[in-house]
Amino acid sequence: MIGAANRDKGLLNYYWTWRFKHPNVNDFIRVMEKTSGLQLDWYKMYFVNTTKHIDYALDSMFEKNGSAVIRLRRKGLMPMPVDFQVETKDGRKVMHYIPLDLMFGSKPNEIPSQQRVEHEPWQWVAPTYEINLGVPFRELKSVEIDPSQRMADIDRSNNKAVA
Repeated sequence: MIGAANRDKGLLNYYWTWRFKHPNVNDFIRVMEKTSGLQLDWYKMYFVNTTKHIDYALDSMFEKNGSAVIRLRRKGLMPMPVDFQVETKDGRKVMHYIPLDLMFGSKPNEIPSQQRVEHEPWQWVAPTYEINLGVPFRELKSVEIDPSQRMADIDRSNNKAVA
């Protein structure tokens, strides 16, 4: 959610700030917020204080006005920021990033060599999100949610589609 570099820096900051003391989950969250510049209260609320699970799916893919549109669906009750990769038939791969509105920001691009498109934040109350890819549907080869498989999605069978 905050990127690998921020995670590593945050863990070091947490260690140096709280070594030989008795921290709690709030202390950890605050250090990670300060390090990343993102709001993480929502993460603590869902991940620590509930049993809600993460499940995202490719709901549908269609063409609208000559451009491919992808609809994502949050099937589980835990909202998360979403990475998904689009591969075209000519072999080009583009990473798309949808931050969560509760974060009030976004993580940095973790793969600078790959093009990344950042979209408007996904409202945590909305079960679906549509993205206009700006390329004809016939040029798509595949779409995959969370290609790095770091998100704890409980059903990955609906995360990839071949066009």
